[in-house]
Amino acid sequence: MEAYIIDAARTAGGKREGALKDWHPADLGAAVLNALVERTGIDPAAIDDVIVGCVGQVGEQAFHIGRNVVMASKLPDSVPAVSIDRQCGSSQQSVHFAAQAVMSGTQDMVIAAGVESMTRVPMGTPIILPMQAGIGIGPWPQSIKDRYGVNDFTQFRGAEMMAKKYGFSRGDLDAFALESHRKAAAATQAGAFEAEIVPLPVNGDTHRTDEGIRYDASLEGLGGLKTLVPDGVITAGNASQICDGASGS
Repeated sequence: MEAYIIDAARTAGGKREGALKDWHPADLGAAVLNALVERTGIDPAAIDDVIVGCVGQVGEQAFHIGRNVVMASKLPDSVPAVSIDRQCGSSQQSVHFAAQAVMSGTQDMVIAAGVESMTRVPMGTPIILPMQAGIGIGPWPQSIKDRYGVNDFTQFRGAEMMAKKYGFSRGDLDAFALESHRKAAAATQAGAFEAEIVPLPVNGDTHRTDEGIRYDASLEGLGGLKTLVPDGVITAGNASQICDGASGS
């Protein structure tokens, strides 16, 4: 059996403390679900499941963000949901699980989605808050620390290790980042993203353009940024951005 993506939609990305800072993440996800139903004309009651990827499942994204997204939407209460955490691959995993469900014949119609408000649930919050409250010792027991010879695991440390392993220089990363901004800027100006973006009301206006694209990016500007660690290659300019938004298909 084959699985098909009928339509896809997303909000335009918001910078930290940017246009989407006042949007609850469940409402962000709900806006995408509503748009998918409206665009496709499907019977919302026929949706077998909603799979929602989310990394920071704490605070406003806690207590089953997938189900809360459904309840905040126009979908009927009969539509179930599940929340997925595969860290940065969470939303991608949602698509994989949805496709597997359809291809196996277990389900007929599934929405795969993702949501993250990095403004309202900052990076690291699921670890930081319990530690500040004196609850537990963190996610890594001593057995893991002993096995790998480190005290913590971060994407920043991992990125530095991969750059060193494969011989990527600071210049390589800055050049790649610059090209990414240029491609995103050109695609935005050409209207390539317009069909997929769900416009959201923000302060009497409409948010429909990704805020993270730097149209004036330059190698000189990127090269002037400090690295996250001494003698490292990762900077705020060539690393993934902090972003608020939601998507679904």
